[in-house]
Amino acid sequence: MDFLDKKGIFLILAVWIVLLCLSSDIVTEPVRGNSDSPIIVCTTNVLGSIVEQYVGNQTEVVVLAQPGLCPADYDIKPSDIEAVSKAKVLFYHGIMGEYWLDDLIEASGNTNITKIKISGPWNTPEGAKRYIRWIGGNLSQILGIDLNETMNAMIEEIDRISSDIQNEAASLGVNETKVICMQWQASFVSWVGFDVVATYGPPQMLSTADIQNLTETAKKEGVALVIDNLQSGTEVGNTIATECNAIHVVLSNFPGALPQTETLAKMIEHNARELFYAVKTWRGTRELRAQNSSLQTQLMVFQSTTVIMLVIAVVEAILLYRRK
Repeated sequence: MDFLDKKGIFLILAVWIVLLCLSSDIVTEPVRGNSDSPIIVCTTNVLGSIVEQYVGNQTEVVVLAQPGLCPADYDIKPSDIEAVSKAKVLFYHGIMGEYWLDDLIEASGNTNITKIKISGPWNTPEGAKRYIRWIGGNLSQILGIDLNETMNAMIEEIDRISSDIQNEAASLGVNETKVICMQWQASFVSWVGFDVVATYGPPQMLSTADIQNLTETAKKEGVALVIDNLQSGTEVGNTIATECNAIHVVLSNFPGALPQTETLAKMIEHNARELFYAVKTWRGTRELRAQNSSLQTQLMVFQSTTVIMLVIAVVEAILLYRRK
């Protein structure tokens, strides 16, 4: 009897625990479109990362084109249509890669969504600060909250990173380093201080002749780095770098595509770090090549000297033999 009572109590307790877990799952499951949490849709993570920094704990932020992809490669998903249908605000760039945006909005049926265009380059400190100000100002008006403190902190971080980059660039003397880069990274690479001798567009727009011309330019100019944009593809840059003994560098144009690049500030810092490391690697490699060339020259001289000495020794031996 005692056994049955204990067994019954155990079963009741087990059932209670299971029900508790199930009810907990139901309560904590996020619900998209909750009226208490307005949805803000962003076409890219350039916009989304800034919105997250401002109001990520107060709203649901939906990023359409994931940071590892070019926006032109984005495919509309049913979940994104649903998000746009319930969204209050949509931030977009107005670039050609967002050709799908009108179709997405039409499919959502949301005629009341507020569309805000934030255009222009973003991967330099000045461009990043402009995006931060524009997005912050719009969010303040739409949501009716004061975001000045957050805005100032974000801009101060950009300024601090910018100063560190400029100091490091001056210390390394990167203005004497010639590079070729993908055109969507050209503004950043030039801002850092590199000598950009040529740029190239997306790989799908390049012919074999274009790549050959870039390779010849790289060899003629003594290019140290060939700089690619991650979201555009990296094969072209790798090919050119291999042909001209340059260092291949891959930068990101969207926050969050690589580890420790979650914000624009961190992305800029990461890209600069990659460039500086590549410069040091190229210079180290160049020194090793110079040392190797010097050693080969010394070896050739030694071998030639040895041969000459052997010839002299043989001649002297023959002369001595004849005299005897």
